[in-house]
Amino acid sequence: MSKVSIIVPIYNGEKVIRRCVDSIINQDYRDLEIILVDDGSKDDSYKIIEEYAKNDERIVLVHKENSGVSATRNLALSMATGDYIQFLDVDDWLPFDSTKLMVRAMEENDVDLVIADFYRVVGDNVAKKGSIKEGGVTTRNAFADKMMLSPADFYYGVLWNKLYKKQIIDSYAIRMDQNISYGEDMIYNLEYLLHVERIYVLKNPVYYYVRTEGSLVMQNMNLESTIKMKTGMIKYYRDFYKNITVAHDYEQRKPFIYGYLVAVSTDSFAIPFLENTKKLGEEKGGKVYYDKELDDNELMNNYLRNRLFLKMLNPLAEAKGLRENEMMILYYLYKKGKSASGDEIASVCSIGSGNCAISLAKLLTTAHLKVSDVNLFDDDKILYEYVSGELDKQFDKIQDDYLAICFNGVSEEDLKRFTEVRKQVYDNIRKTLINQ
Repeated sequence: MSKVSIIVPIYNGEKVIRRCVDSIINQDYRDLEIILVDDGSKDDSYKIIEEYAKNDERIVLVHKENSGVSATRNLALSMATGDYIQFLDVDDWLPFDSTKLMVRAMEENDVDLVIADFYRVVGDNVAKKGSIKEGGVTTRNAFADKMMLSPADFYYGVLWNKLYKKQIIDSYAIRMDQNISYGEDMIYNLEYLLHVERIYVLKNPVYYYVRTEGSLVMQNMNLESTIKMKTGMIKYYRDFYKNITVAHDYEQRKPFIYGYLVAVSTDSFAIPFLENTKKLGEEKGGKVYYDKELDDNELMNNYLRNRLFLKMLNPLAEAKGLRENEMMILYYLYKKGKSASGDEIASVCSIGSGNCAISLAKLLTTAHLKVSDVNLFDDDKILYEYVSGELDKQFDKIQDDYLAICFNGVSEEDLKRFTEVRKQVYDNIRKTLINQ
């Protein structure tokens, strides 16, 4: 049995389906059951996913008559065998570490639901979105109070930025309402929330949501249909708050609860020139450049290894409000286990001396770095030292994740031989650079 079942309903998705499925099979979390349900597509969607299934035994294929997205998801839920459920729409895709980050948040914090930030994609623009500022564990009722402030946000209403427990879904027979056209995701979430106690707010984006111009949803969501949908939804929304609060508290919250009728989404745009908007590809530490002609070039290989490691550091940096370079400095000093000068840190971490000095000054304002001494014998250079704490285990996991990606598919015998050869190579380099 796989740990996570990822459910993808598919209808006429031949133009985007490869991007979607590639993002799933390339997750660095491997323990997946990938349920791809073709809902009677009239294009080549099913032929495409058949090709994928031939090469990946984790994929479960279903081809059925068209019955709508809710019925399709319900069928997939009845088939799923994973401990956790993750949803994905065919127009969209996942960052490579999406599933891993949510599973860890679920298990390390003993919660019933994980909700995460996401990327909003409009054309070539992308913006990070999230309706709760602080990450970490929260109670169901505290979460519900935050939801009242922006109830129309995608963040709360959709399925795809969350990780659910299959046990809760099965125990309470939670399914999509197949009789409604709008708001079925929100109703599903409200029902699920009735049965949870603890929720983890993950501040890492785990999803790329694409605004598809001309889609059926976009065409049909005019003012009249929006009012009709919200009028139908308010009963579910109101009843949810009645169920989780005592009468007095409910009466105090009622004006905010009925504010849902006029609420608008605050996380629906990725507008050029705004501070939070970037060009697609620049949202996670910048674009990675690759030249196939330089496959055997050591400079290109070193560059790719460095970019991969920075990519592994990125989620932790985001969660702590730091830049990748700042997290790299902390990682280096953690592994070094003793103090180092600014010049040494800048050189080893490949950071310009000016940028390194700025990063060190910022890190000194955190609980992760301190000045350990001033070296009076070396031009009064300041020595910096990592402060052991909450990041230790995270750094160890990052190193393990990095190595797991690098050596995926490599046998133990080949790994042992590679380790021996690499040691000899580095010995040769050290002798040349240091022993002269």
